[in-house]
Amino acid sequence: MGELAALGSALTWAGTSVVLARLGARYPAPVLSALRMLLATPLVLAALFAAGGATELTRAGAAALAAMAASGLIGYGLGDTAYIRSLRHVGLQRMVPTTTALWVALSAAGGIVLLDEPLGWALLTGTLLVIAGTYLIVGDAAGALGDRVSGPRWSPRFAALAVVVVSACWTVATLLVAGARAGLDATAIAAIRLPAGGLAVAAISLAATRGAVLRTLPRGRDLLATVAVAALGTGLGSWLYLFALTQAGAARAVVLNSTAPLMALPLAMLFLGERATPRIGAGTVLCLAGTFAVLAG
Repeated sequence: MGELAALGSALTWAGTSVVLARLGARYPAPVLSALRMLLATPLVLAALFAAGGATELTRAGAAALAAMAASGLIGYGLGDTAYIRSLRHVGLQRMVPTTTALWVALSAAGGIVLLDEPLGWALLTGTLLVIAGTYLIVGDAAGALGDRVSGPRWSPRFAALAVVVVSACWTVATLLVAGARAGLDATAIAAIRLPAGGLAVAAISLAATRGAVLRTLPRGRDLLATVAVAALGTGLGSWLYLFALTQAGAARAVVLNSTAPLMALPLAMLFLGERATPRIGAGTVLCLAGTFAVLAG
């Protein structure tokens, strides 16, 4: 179930990335980041109380609660906000595969070195195949989804710095959840991480702009799209990913979740009019082979 949850999380993140790539051209990244977390928080809290999981929070130690809040601040508050901000200047084609590949490598290494997760040939082979397939597929998406940017294009050096910052934030957040959750389940963890990240981004944005950021809130169809991203991409997607972390371990959860770029391309072809190519077919084979290798291990 943990592995299936990781794949489900990848699918929700793929759809979220496509929508955020569009919304990010019209609204500030902190606004989108804070809104999707804060709108998803009531859903997660309702699920927590409905399942009777609120008692887990009272039993968890202060260290575990602080670690989960820190994970939300770093992964959601810093990592996701920087990711949304970078999309309009780097492009989805370059941002998705590079951040995904580096995040996979760092998280898998961290899980093995810091959390004593097993290293086997199946996991190592699957990781390499997924990364190779991801690059092959998204590297071919130079059309509307990938190579088009809505703002001034960043220099290679600055773009590389953005990739490193985003990947490092996601890695630290992942390892905090995997190593310090102290028995908390996915719903309880999400109930801590989402409001921690959302409130932090909202507070900083309000203070930095003296409230002017409120005039840039999405409206109409864009607001509906933001709500959908919050409910499905952030609420459901975050829960699936956290469930995968608690059940499958950091290394497997990250590797399987890294198939998100593979899933983003069919969505791009469906909603953005992109076409399939032989490179996409070859990349699909590599990613599927990597997924099966991870599951077999």
